[in-house]
Amino acid sequence: SGSESGSNSSSGSGSSSSGSSSDSSSDSDGSSSSCNSSSNDDCNSSDSDSEDQNDRQRTQAKRPKIAAEERMIKTIDYSRSNEHIQGPKLNVLGKKQSKSVSEVYETGKDEIDQEEEVTQTSKNVPTLTAAELRKILSADDNGCDISSNWVRRSTRQPFRSAVSAPNVRALVKKLEKNDQDMVVLKCKKYLSDPDTPSVIVDAMLDALEKNTNCQALYIQNFNEGMRDEQVLHLFRILQLPSCRIWCLNIGETYNVKKRTWGQFTNGLKKTKITHMYASEHTISGAMKEKIRETIRINRRKHNMHIDPDNLDVIVQCTHCWWNPINARVLRPYVKQRGLEHILFDKVAQGAKDVVTDSSNI
Repeated sequence: SGSESGSNSSSGSGSSSSGSSSDSSSDSDGSSSSCNSSSNDDCNSSDSDSEDQNDRQRTQAKRPKIAAEERMIKTIDYSRSNEHIQGPKLNVLGKKQSKSVSEVYETGKDEIDQEEEVTQTSKNVPTLTAAELRKILSADDNGCDISSNWVRRSTRQPFRSAVSAPNVRALVKKLEKNDQDMVVLKCKKYLSDPDTPSVIVDAMLDALEKNTNCQALYIQNFNEGMRDEQVLHLFRILQLPSCRIWCLNIGETYNVKKRTWGQFTNGLKKTKITHMYASEHTISGAMKEKIRETIRINRRKHNMHIDPDNLDVIVQCTHCWWNPINARVLRPYVKQRGLEHILFDKVAQGAKDVVTDSSNI
């Protein structure tokens, strides 16, 4: 009985040990399977992430092409809608000019490629420096077949080339050199056109500013050339100490403002003008009376208008409100020189009630 119990106990313990071993083996199998399944999940998740990233890259790479295709599709739809509205275009033979969708697609694709090429080429074009630009421009100027006498015309002074006319150049030269013909300057002798532009009058006045022998100035009937600026320029010349002009005819000057005439009238007291004429319909009656009063006062400043030695100049000073040859102190000298007929010649003196030819003044 004792042996049986020992055997039973040993068998029981053996069975229990086998049971425990089997449980441990099953646990190890479970744990290993769970490890394998988790590693598989991790691998699968990493593979899916890489695939998503590749998909995003492929999508970004396709975006420009997709945008281009969308633009071409819109172009095709627009052309179809226009064809539906306007009707198909006809060629010379009367057949329809139509393109398939694929042709339009290929054409649009070619245009996009060309635009990209042009853009890329423009980026590679070098920028010219200032020195290179000056070199190119100088080469263009030297390459033109133009004579050395060519003068660039000014858009602000379209008549500038007229200053080089022979008659204008002769007048300017004589004024600057104090020629004897300039003592009594009758501008109509050199500038006969009443539409003489202001640029020529300016050239004459610039030369007159340097002159010191002119005593009588006849600058009448320049309706286009004598404007406010020119009248004020002449006014400044008359006020110069070196200016000897004492007889002035500035009639038929219609394009001068009343304010300019006012400045001229008020400033005459600072000049040597003793005999003058201005058109009554260009100045007011009050201005005329003030001018005449001023020039009477100016006759006290000098004796050029009554000097017997200056009679050759005095007899040429006609067509004024009061001609200097009519001065009482000069009559004996006029008679002595045999010039009495001038005293009674209304045409020669330019009397107010006699119609005369202004070109002969």
